[in-house]
Amino acid sequence: MYYLISLFALTLNPFIWKNYYKVKAFLYFQGLRLIAGIVITFVLTYFGLIDHTWEAFISYGLYIIGIFFILDIPFIKVKYGVLTPLLGFAFIIGGLYFTFIYPITITNDKYEFVKQKVTVAKKDVSAIDEKHIPVVPKKYARYRSEKLIGELKHSSYYDLGESTIQKIDNHLYWVTPIEYTGFFKWLKGDKVPGYIKMSAEDERAEAELVKVEMAYVPSAFFNKDVKRHVRLIHKDMILLDVSFEPDDNDHPYYVIPYGKYEKFRNIIDVKGIYLVDPVTGSTKDYPIDKLPDFIDHAIPTTVAEDWNEWYGKYVHGFWNSLFSQEDVMVPTEWEDVDEVNGVFNEDLQLHWFTDFTRPKSGSGSMVSYSILNARTGKFTFYTEGNGLLNGKSAMNVAEKTFRANKYEAGTPILYTIYGQFTWVVPLMDSNHVFRQMMLINAKDEKVYSTGDTKRSLFDDYKYAIATKLGKDETTPTDKALLKSQKGIVSHVYKAETDRGTAVKFMIKGNDKIFVVQSTDFPYSIFIEKGMSVEFNYIDTEETIASVNGEFKINE
Repeated sequence: MYYLISLFALTLNPFIWKNYYKVKAFLYFQGLRLIAGIVITFVLTYFGLIDHTWEAFISYGLYIIGIFFILDIPFIKVKYGVLTPLLGFAFIIGGLYFTFIYPITITNDKYEFVKQKVTVAKKDVSAIDEKHIPVVPKKYARYRSEKLIGELKHSSYYDLGESTIQKIDNHLYWVTPIEYTGFFKWLKGDKVPGYIKMSAEDERAEAELVKVEMAYVPSAFFNKDVKRHVRLIHKDMILLDVSFEPDDNDHPYYVIPYGKYEKFRNIIDVKGIYLVDPVTGSTKDYPIDKLPDFIDHAIPTTVAEDWNEWYGKYVHGFWNSLFSQEDVMVPTEWEDVDEVNGVFNEDLQLHWFTDFTRPKSGSGSMVSYSILNARTGKFTFYTEGNGLLNGKSAMNVAEKTFRANKYEAGTPILYTIYGQFTWVVPLMDSNHVFRQMMLINAKDEKVYSTGDTKRSLFDDYKYAIATKLGKDETTPTDKALLKSQKGIVSHVYKAETDRGTAVKFMIKGNDKIFVVQSTDFPYSIFIEKGMSVEFNYIDTEETIASVNGEFKINE
């Protein structure tokens, strides 16, 4: 039925047909136009996967039909022969209007659309469990995953797909589907062998190949292309970016969000997802408010980026965004990565995070930030970011700290850690091998910690905010106070680590386990039961506390 649109490629002026219907050249010309119309329709529907709606027909058809109508120019001497070329030019002008002019006229509508979704709040004070802060950068996860690709049989057939961070069985992983490298490799490979996952929380964990043969994937061809597979079933919905998500039992699925356009294909609202089993091709439809529990990525990053841009840029309309720029904020732009980053809250729900800066080139301060729930679309805009370091400044601080090592900073993420806005910045060497993590206080860049393990990273940061933050009355919290302790050692345990000897001990009358590193305090290796010791530590709610600042064995 959709191919009847191809008839618009023909000459539709009856007066031209009346004069030329017996001329073979004219009929051949009409045949070629019809074939061209069928081919274009096929390309747009089969390869372009456009939705079968009137808006799509008008959006794409104005240009194409306009060009075909202009092809009637050789027949303008016929009675009323000039009408179709003129109509063709009108269609193209209309297409240009809807492409370039109309979007400018609806910037207020874009802002109001997002504003209805936004909740404005002050500082995010929810507790963050440092066990679930991802410390493994994306580039390092892909570096480790590449090694597993090389171990596959017929490894040249396959390549890594897009890596995404997600929750699987209450643990954060970088998950990367395996994809075909091309058409002929797809013909030979039959099915991809699975996907690769790597812990985003444990920098020492190994990447793992999950073996499951998948036939319906984005890099497959014909009807095995997972998005085309869905389009053949659901023809009238807007299909958005595909994401890959295993469930808590490691069974893979592809998630294809769908939605509806408003304002002539300029404003997209996500209505639900199609969930595709890549093993069988089974497809299920879930509305946005009834998603399976394991789904993290219902709102694509492209949609989140648009919503953030509209809310910050068009607060007073289009012309204000270009000239006076009153109250305008712009999301931080990153090179080669999405403008929004995935962060997980205390309930391990994925949110798209971005910080906003002033519309000034080279601005190093943040004015606000937002998080958008990637499952529900709930959009929260936080106003207490003014004057803090923005993400790019945090990267600069991290790279300058390790200038001698020439480390490259990964994309930073802002968290509230121990009551403080804190940038979590991964650092890698030139080969994208993970080397260090850095916590940088967003209020004072001189307050930071570095470490290659989570415990040392967070222990040092507690010490830094307790001792270096000055008279900031908002912190340190009751979870991060520098305290002194002295007493008699009741228990001792010593173990060799990559940082030297770790000495764990307890003090009579105190149920905490204290840890001291021989690299920090060399004499600690001589601790024995019954000795009197005196030291400083950061008091937290944790059972294990690290010695910081001072350690002394009394005679």
